Amino acid sequence: MPIPNSLAVQAKAREAQRPRIAHPPRLQQPLTKEASVNNHGKRYTIAEKTQVLTFLSLNHSTRDIHNWIGVPPRQSLRILQKAKERGYNPEESKKVLHVYIEDGVRSGRPKEISSEAEQRVIESITSDRNTREQSSEVIAYSQGISASSVQRILKQNGYHAVKPTRKPGLNVAQKRARLAFCISHQDWTLEDWKKVIWSDETSVVLGARRGSTHIWRKSNEAFEKSVIRNRWKGYSEFMFWGCFSWYQKGPCHIWRVETAAEKRESELDIQQLNDLYEQEKKDEWELTQGLTRLSLRPRKGGRKPQWRFTKATGKLVRQGKGGIDWYRYQKVSTRELIFQ
Repeated sequence: MPIPNSLAVQAKAREAQRPRIAHPPRLQQPLTKEASVNNHGKRYTIAEKTQVLTFLSLNHSTRDIHNWIGVPPRQSLRILQKAKERGYNPEESKKVLHVYIEDGVRSGRPKEISSEAEQRVIESITSDRNTREQSSEVIAYSQGISASSVQRILKQNGYHAVKPTRKPGLNVAQKRARLAFCISHQDWTLEDWKKVIWSDETSVVLGARRGSTHIWRKSNEAFEKSVIRNRWKGYSEFMFWGCFSWYQKGPCHIWRVETAAEKRESELDIQQLNDLYEQEKKDEWELTQGLTRLSLRPRKGGRKPQWRFTKATGKLVRQGKGGIDWYRYQKVSTRELIFQ
């Protein structure tokens, strides 16, 4: 059996008995403007380098420097070596110049994409409305570069992926009407515009959302918690009408969905109005037909016209699915005027 080396045993024993120094966790040191450019790994500030050189010139150990300011011993020696290569000599002068401790200029990775290629990317998305919607992958394929390079070029030039600005489509008649309005009001003064009341409307839905929602899932993930969306009963929808002028905000009104009881009440009310107006409308129709028969023009062939009480002859009719029509608007406006 080999005899162990007594010196090795003694060295291990001393190493085990040597007290361990608890070092604080190594924190990232703040960087200066010069050091923040092309940052590749750990760097130390100008103040830390100055402290290291000052402590070393005063014959302090690297372990003490590590305990005081957190710079490891090996890094302290590297700082001293670089400073001496730049002309620092603590035996002649302990003054620390900026040239001894400033960060060196690093060229970094050479630029692969030229400025001409960047300009072609910008021109490709600004050529027409279709190219504005192209993805970075499509642009990268057309320009022969990577999608990440396209995203970096667009971001550096201030382009961001946002929703498009929406505007209502206008036909020729609407464009002419707007142009005529602008021409007729181009000479209006501020006092004239102060007399105008501006109104608008919007539809509001509470407890639900408009449109459909799409999610990505597999066929066997229908009951996964992440793909399930809650649905609540009792959502409400209403129309909000409001107005404002130069001086103040005007009154507003909330049009709620018409209930079944209100619809039945409106049908009875309209039926009573039609019963009152039918004879009057019939007399007007017969008078019109009599004047037509007295005309000198030859009478048209076919059956003799018969009276029918329809919308064309003056019958009050509510069309559509309800909502804000002529009857409801007239009834609500009259009621509000009475209670004011």
